[in-house]
Amino acid sequence: MRLRAAVVGCGSLANGAHLPNLQKSEMFDLVLTCDRVREAAESAARRWGARRSCTDWREAVAADDVDLIVLCTHTSLRGELICEAVRRGKAVYTEKPLSNSRREMAEIFRAARETGVPVCVGHNRRSGPAVLEFRRLVKLARERGADRGAIIDRNTGKRDRLAEEDQAQLLIRINDDIRTWKMWIFDDDEGIILAEMVHFIDLALWLMESPPVEVYACGSPRGNFTEIIRFQDGSLATLWQTMVGNFDYPKELFEASLRNVTVALDHHVEVRQRGLESEPFRTFFPFNSGGLTEKPGIDGFHEAVDRLQQLKARDSELPIQFAMPNKGHREHLERFGLHVLGKGENPCPVESAIAVTNVALKLAQSARMGVPVKVGPEDWDVVHAERE
Repeated sequence: MRLRAAVVGCGSLANGAHLPNLQKSEMFDLVLTCDRVREAAESAARRWGARRSCTDWREAVAADDVDLIVLCTHTSLRGELICEAVRRGKAVYTEKPLSNSRREMAEIFRAARETGVPVCVGHNRRSGPAVLEFRRLVKLARERGADRGAIIDRNTGKRDRLAEEDQAQLLIRINDDIRTWKMWIFDDDEGIILAEMVHFIDLALWLMESPPVEVYACGSPRGNFTEIIRFQDGSLATLWQTMVGNFDYPKELFEASLRNVTVALDHHVEVRQRGLESEPFRTFFPFNSGGLTEKPGIDGFHEAVDRLQQLKARDSELPIQFAMPNKGHREHLERFGLHVLGKGENPCPVESAIAVTNVALKLAQSARMGVPVKVGPEDWDVVHAERE
């Protein structure tokens, strides 16, 4: 069975990821494109082979030949569409963040729970091949620690184990370039913290086994900030973001240290570790180099960027091209498709995304106030109470 899909919102993300992924996948049948700008909806339908287009999301939600809505709009359209869709029996894959309102998130959760119709949030890095390997190694480190003693070990006598030795430290570095952003993002109150950093807040909560208890953000919500999430067991996640970096430099670097094991993910093309002797030091992951290199990993990424710059220097009219790592967009959508068909788990259900968004809103509050903000169970533990 193929899931009949409608895409609502035909902007750069839809055209750059979801529409081509739907077109290429044997799991989906692209039926409808929808955008309030008629030309955008019609252009997407022609380009990606949808049967028709429209300008009113209500038409997409009401269509009898649609099973799945892929929602790619700004957060100004979330709860109204999602709640209506699930009540009509249509599964929804919505781009992150789930919402910018606690009230709206609660409405979405209730509608999904009452109908039993699945909703997935596009925290796609959860499904990226490199991230899944990174998480596997982190879990392995947590379970058994380093395989052998340290090369230098000055703890020759017996001592009690320090509490800190059972904590994890996570660093997520985001190198971004303001010149690649559309300016509307900086008009939103929560800025990049809500629009983009939810990806990495999600990973921090997903990788840690302890609930968050406090957050602190130093800097501007629009960019150039450091975020710290403190967990109940004392573990820390530090998320460092710059908007004054260079687009040609790798964007994402993750490092986790726990139980004398260090695991690193470099731009989704390479995972490295030290401390797990039974595991390889380095694992490479394919990326779309545009035929610019055959080298794997981060060295291959840099070589592809260098060659692209050389080509552009010789011919400034060349179309825009990037060396693109796999961040899991296709895999996340297909995992959700399998879930809708009853063949697997939802890769990011609503209740998980609510916790992420609540922590993001607390971080935005901290950045504005300049003080740490407490995180309580009401922020990450979604209440499953029956309605009267």
